[in-house]
Amino acid sequence: MSSSNSPALESRTDTTPSFTTPGRYGTRLQLGGYIADILPDPEQQPPIHHCIVQRIGCAQVLYLGQEKSFAAALECGHRHLEELAAAHRDKHGAIYEFATIHALK
Repeated sequence: MSSSNSPALESRTDTTPSFTTPGRYGTRLQLGGYIADILPDPEQQPPIHHCIVQRIGCAQVLYLGQEKSFAAALECGHRHLEELAAAHRDKHGAIYEFATIHALK
């Protein structure tokens, strides 16, 4: 899903969503270390839109789906990116309280 006239996407560590349209062939969403490509299939009647979710730099497809509209495919891709990014965000240190059995009596 690359085009010679579109800039390369960089792997980003922040969670700000990125939205690009590499040419007329599809749309790419990026959030954290994941991408969702939305590809129209005009040869199908009625037309459908494919949603393909992957980790940046990895060929493995994490999600592959079809939607009846571009808006639905975009929403589906964004939802999957949010779920994946949330699961891999840096976890902050937790605060634990400890008590001995004697202190609880």
